[in-house]
Amino acid sequence: MSKEGKHIIIDAFECDSIHLNDIKFLEEMCKKAALDANMEILYSYFHPFEPQGVTGVLVLSTSHLSIHTWPEERYVSLDFYTCGTLELTPQVEFLIKELSSKQAMVYSISRGVSYPQLIKCEELGG
Repeated sequence: MSKEGKHIIIDAFECDSIHLNDIKFLEEMCKKAALDANMEILYSYFHPFEPQGVTGVLVLSTSHLSIHTWPEERYVSLDFYTCGTLELTPQVEFLIKELSSKQAMVYSISRGVSYPQLIKCEELGG
């Protein structure tokens, strides 16, 4: 497997607050996104908070997918990281649609790639 990967960060706003407290819905949604991309799920853990909110993570053979919800704010934070060259646009669109998000910010970061402006650790004092 290549060290190069793609890291997608999603801030989803104005979501369906009922879904954001539904642990089963959220776990199944995340699993479907991973499986539809032919990713192998190694481990799944989702935890409900009181009085509301859910945090969850899928450990994938290619990295991870995590979710954190704030139903009272109608906000979801998703973190989807995978090694290799897989195109994640269909999964991102699926997740945003399933959450009924009316507004989302999606950040895509290339990982494991060397750039000319790369800062060496010793330059940071580490």
